[in-house]
Amino acid sequence: MEYKTKDRLGEALQDIAENDQFDDITVKQIVQESHVNRQTFYYHFQDKYDCLHYQFSHDAEKLTANTDSQNWLVTYLSLFRYIDTYQNFCRHVVDSHAYLEFDDFILKTIDLIVEKIKKSLEDDYPRLTIHNQAGLRVFEYGHQGVVSNWFRGGLRENPALLVEGMSKFSQQQLTTLFDHPEIDFKTSFKQQLEFV
Repeated sequence: MEYKTKDRLGEALQDIAENDQFDDITVKQIVQESHVNRQTFYYHFQDKYDCLHYQFSHDAEKLTANTDSQNWLVTYLSLFRYIDTYQNFCRHVVDSHAYLEFDDFILKTIDLIVEKIKKSLEDDYPRLTIHNQAGLRVFEYGHQGVVSNWFRGGLRENPALLVEGMSKFSQQQLTTLFDHPEIDFKTSFKQQLEFV
């Protein structure tokens, strides 16, 4: 019950923010939209920013749920598609005091992608580690920057072409980060798309 109520509140906030600036949204609107009382809202969240953080985290988890080393580029593309689908919501967040939540959402999604890749490889390579944490941060922030710049630039470029264009280099970076002689990310972006 608790989980579903939090989801309803987060989805209500997202629905309202599709049409209204985030800074103008009130807790009263969220509880009316979700059909729960104000006390229930404050049982789950401190304020609307906490609710927004939850909604973005929840969506990042959903986007990356089935990610592994063979389909991670498709998951990365799904991040672009999510932003395209909810661009009004994202724009209203970016144009508000909560603008950092959007960038954090992108970074969290990319971080989850890397975690899922690692987890999917651990069955075959039980001692797999990422030796270069600084390199990992550069990888994650680089991919975050591509998404963020694409959004802030007006979503003009085809995201599939962006992902395809950087896929070979990204996979080489992952091979270097995991630093295991037998790991090779050979599945191309086009091959990954065929399995969707």
